[in-house]
Amino acid sequence: MHPILCRWADGTTLATYSVLTALGYLTGIVWLRTQVKNMQGTPALFYSLVATLLVAALSGGKLGFFLVEWREFAANPGPMLREWNTGWVFWSGFLLACLAGIFYQIWYNKTHRPRAYLPVADYFGTALAMGHVIGRIGCWTEGCCHGRSSGLPWGSVFLDPASSVPKHLLGVLLYPTQLYEAFGEALAAAVLIGWVLPGIRAGKYRFGTAFLGYILYYSILRFLIECLRGDDRGVFLWSALSPSQWVSLAAGLAAAWTLKARGVIERDPKGRTIYAA
Repeated sequence: MHPILCRWADGTTLATYSVLTALGYLTGIVWLRTQVKNMQGTPALFYSLVATLLVAALSGGKLGFFLVEWREFAANPGPMLREWNTGWVFWSGFLLACLAGIFYQIWYNKTHRPRAYLPVADYFGTALAMGHVIGRIGCWTEGCCHGRSSGLPWGSVFLDPASSVPKHLLGVLLYPTQLYEAFGEALAAAVLIGWVLPGIRAGKYRFGTAFLGYILYYSILRFLIECLRGDDRGVFLWSALSPSQWVSLAAGLAAAWTLKARGVIERDPKGRTIYAA
């Protein structure tokens, strides 16, 4: 793995992680732009929504990292504030982006015909799965989010001291948790794009099935992969579960309950609408 993509003459570096994370965001945005017609939106409103969610996701990702590592942050916040190559929390970024989407909807509905949240969220959730594939490969090149030691022949070995892997784990076979998650996200994106979204457009499934289904799926995936992680996971309430596992548990249960309560099959395909009741 190569955590440093290039090193400039002044000694500063460009992390492979940063480039791949940016590429992940760009991939999702480009795909979403092709779906504006399916979302029944306009390019101008699309870009303003993307900008809103992007700022919220980045802010939430960093805020979550500061909260999880609050002892280190409180003791010496400077290095953590300056570090942008690593140190992001998925769930806090996702949740703040969802909240930002709600506020954007409230603003939008004041000046336009009110629209429902879930028909658009279906597409943004799918774009997230696509982008996260590339983002997790970025984690793999950096060595962050690494697994614990493993004797499996397909484990990952990190040798570069510039990686985020602790020195005592350099040269040790580790569970390739980043690649496990990348594969899981690729599977989610393929199912959503190839099966669920076409079913929603055809009136077979209810609006929100892709978005809520993705939350349920990712919650299970993330909870299981956390069991193999070897980096510092932080502690919340009970040391047996990481903060990400607690959030995965809560998000997964909420998504499962909502899917069961509202149903997945569309009962009135002709009468449904993207607009708020």
